[in-house]
Amino acid sequence: MSTSPAESAPVHCAIRATFFGLCIFALAGCSEVVSSSKHSRETGQRLYNEGEYVDASGAFNKAVREDPTDYRSWYWLGQSCDKTQSYHQAIRAYRTDLEVRKRTAPGREDEAMRVRIIDALGKSIAAGNDRAFQPEGGNGSRPTAEEKYVEAKAFEYMGDADSAMDAYQQAARLDTRDFAIAKDYGLYLEKVQGMHDQSVKQLKRAYQLNDKDPQVVAALRRSGVVPGPSLKEPEQLAKPSVPKGPFPEVDIKRWQQQQAQGAATASGTVSSGSAGVGSGAASTAGPRD
Repeated sequence: MSTSPAESAPVHCAIRATFFGLCIFALAGCSEVVSSSKHSRETGQRLYNEGEYVDASGAFNKAVREDPTDYRSWYWLGQSCDKTQSYHQAIRAYRTDLEVRKRTAPGREDEAMRVRIIDALGKSIAAGNDRAFQPEGGNGSRPTAEEKYVEAKAFEYMGDADSAMDAYQQAARLDTRDFAIAKDYGLYLEKVQGMHDQSVKQLKRAYQLNDKDPQVVAALRRSGVVPGPSLKEPEQLAKPSVPKGPFPEVDIKRWQQQQAQGAATASGTVSSGSAGVGSGAASTAGPRD
């Protein structure tokens, strides 16, 4: 049995009202979750600052249960575990944090936090003295630049210079555009005796990626290198106003013909003007009686 438009209109209105009501409820629920997670994180940070690291861990655990994408709480959970020397729990928190950070727009843009997480993770691995550690996802597949970066940090804090340099070198090769890797690699090499030239090379590459970083600029100056445009690659410098490539060929014969035609036209115009002036003067004067 068909329903007339007049009869179906109230039904459609009711469906729309229900749909919008559910959306508002869902948004309100998300807002409550974020607010609750933020409150738990703030409580955890207060407890952490007061030295109550066990209670702080509980608060940060509560925050990540309420909002698993809260990458800041994951970081502080790792920090709290470090303080109680629960290094394996800290490592899990930091590794989770690195994955969570990639799933939210604010996290992906928070490069400073990424560097802090990797540095803290390296310290926890070193403190746990686990030289057989395996990067997350290390099941025989090719490691990522970030995993080698973590490995380099771990060996750096363990005091194993050879392994640290090897890991840094692999990380830098796997991602030549990662500023943090180039910077930390260069700064680490600066501290290793006999690695001055290699350090300068990495610091120059870091400078090419980010010429505003004060640590990189200061390190270059310590190495006797003056930062400036000379360190940039040719394609990174200001583009010239003249387009690239050879200049277009010029037809000399045609150009000469155009010049001759222009000169002839100009000469004819001048002669015509002079004749007009002369005839005009003669008619004006006229014969006298």
